[in-house]
Amino acid sequence: MDHLVAGLVLVTALTALNLVLTVAVVRRWRARTSAPPGVRHDPGHSGGDPDLGIAPGDPMPEFTATGADGATVTRRELAGRPALLAFLSLDCPGCDDSVPEFAEHARRVQDAGGRVLATLVGVDAAGSELAARLADVADHVVPEPLDAPVGTAFGVRAYPGFAHYGPDGVATVTSVGLRGLGETARLSAP
Repeated sequence: MDHLVAGLVLVTALTALNLVLTVAVVRRWRARTSAPPGVRHDPGHSGGDPDLGIAPGDPMPEFTATGADGATVTRRELAGRPALLAFLSLDCPGCDDSVPEFAEHARRVQDAGGRVLATLVGVDAAGSELAARLADVADHVVPEPLDAPVGTAFGVRAYPGFAHYGPDGVATVTSVGLRGLGETARLSAP
């Protein structure tokens, strides 16, 4: 009988531990998915403006990506001229809303001889309506799987994220959302 009681106590304790861990995981998952529109939850962030993960003065990392058109895009392709990069996600309502204003910034960079790269993270990103809209805006649209290898190479932590790089390959302006991109017109002017 003592073994039965001990077994029941052990099973009850394990069940309670499992419940506590499940609740913790669900809370964390909900926090990630219910973050304000357009911002992915950054557990290391303590308030204020969200941190993109790229800062002005950061050099562009080496990367290789395949665009939706099948072309290979690398750091070298963007070197020697201004570049505007957008990091977007299919799961981000703010990303879809940012396309018209992003297009204006992209046009300014392209008019100054620069290049525009948009990455789009999500299941079937290549076949999405957002990818089709971006194809009219960016020189390169890179659909990415959920592990976002290009975004990871850049250290991106939030969506929608934008980074402007000078011809020297150094970030001049970075922003979560489009607020901070007003500088791209001045920086990309010939």
